Formats: sequence, structure tokens, C-alpha cells
Amino acid sequence: MSNLPHKKQHSLLIFIILLIIIIVAAVFIYLGIKGKTATPFENIKIAGVVLPHAQAIQPFQLIDQNGQLFNQNNLKGKWTFLFFGFTNCPYVCPTTLAELNKMYKMLQKELPADKLPQIILVSVDPKRDTVNRMKQYIQVFNKNFIGLQGGEAETIAFEQQLHISAIKMQAAGQSSDHYMINHSAEILLFNPEGKLQAYFSYPHEANQMDADYKLILNAKE
Repeated sequence: MSNLPHKKQHSLLIFIILLIIIIVAAVFIYLGIKGKTATPFENIKIAGVVLPHAQAIQPFQLIDQNGQLFNQNNLKGKWTFLFFGFTNCPYVCPTTLAELNKMYKMLQKELPADKLPQIILVSVDPKRDTVNRMKQYIQVFNKNFIGLQGGEAETIAFEQQLHISAIKMQAAGQSSDHYMINHSAEILLFNPEGKLQAYFSYPHEANQMDADYKLILNAKE
């Protein structure tokens, strides 16, 4: 009977040791899982939003300014800045494309050719923005830029999956061809896997986009 308290103390000590082992193991498992799910993009601060986990997009099919098919596969193998607009846009589109042109020229001096992004304008006005019109418009800013347009159904589907708003505003007392379009002004950045990686907020400024793009590029590497 005199050994009973000693046995209880011994059992309690074993229990405490096992409990400590379980807690330590749980902590290491948690840290291991957290380390696996963490991404290098989580702490990046830009003038916009960087997605910690890039988002895959659904297949789409549009036509470029040379009349060639352009789909989700054309986003792979390079970084892509993609902007929605239209050729009759009075202010937001031309100023944004001008800033993208400035940024592109800065990057040409700072990065090797394989790190240069492709710059794309997607028309939200498929009725008026023909292939030829897109070509004439986009080349005013930079001959390396790409202009995309498509049928109304394809355009709307592409806008919706990327959460882009484009609302036609009919001019009072004018014919059906006289209208403006209020549209989202964010620039979308796709990574070389063709996945959506970031949104750049409006207004856009060349120096800021240059710095933000290089931050993301460095994090990816």
C-alpha cells in the first residue's frame, strides 16, 4: 500500500510527458502545413491586390488585331497585363494605354526580353470595335501591344468570369450607334501559367506599375 502514491505520481509524470509530446508534434504539423500553403505573394503590397494563390480561368476565344485566334493558351509562357476598354473611350482608356506604354518602355531598359510582359486591350464594344479599328487604335500607343475583340456573347462571358463590369449608356436623343460604355478600369496581371495573379487599381501610373510588376516578378522567382 505504501507504493500506491508513488505509482500514481509515476503514471501522472508519464501522462504529462506524453501530453507534451503530442502538443509539440501538433505544433510541428501545423507549422509544416502552414509552410506548405504559404506563398511568396502573401506579404506583397502594391497599388492593387495580389492574389496569394493565382486563379485559373475558363477557356475563352477572341480575335486579335491581325485577325488571328487568341485564347487562354496565348496567356501562357509570359506575363500579361490585360485591360478592358474601347476605342471610343474619351479618357480612361487612352490615358491608361499611354501609361502602359511608358511602363513598357521602362521595362525594356530594365529587364531581359523574356521577362517583358505582353500588353493587351480587350474591347468591351464588339459592335463598333472591328479588327481593323482595333489595329489602328492599339498601334497608336505601341506596336507591340495586342488588341482583342470578339462576338458579343464571347465578350460578355470573358468579362463575367473576370468580374469586369461594362454598361452601355445610350446618348439621349441620339441613334443607337451613339453611346458610351462605363467599364471597370482595373488592369489584370496574369502569370506565365496563364493564371490571374493580381489586379492593379485605377488610376494607373507608369512608375508605380513598373515597381509593382518587378516586386511580383521577384516573388515569383
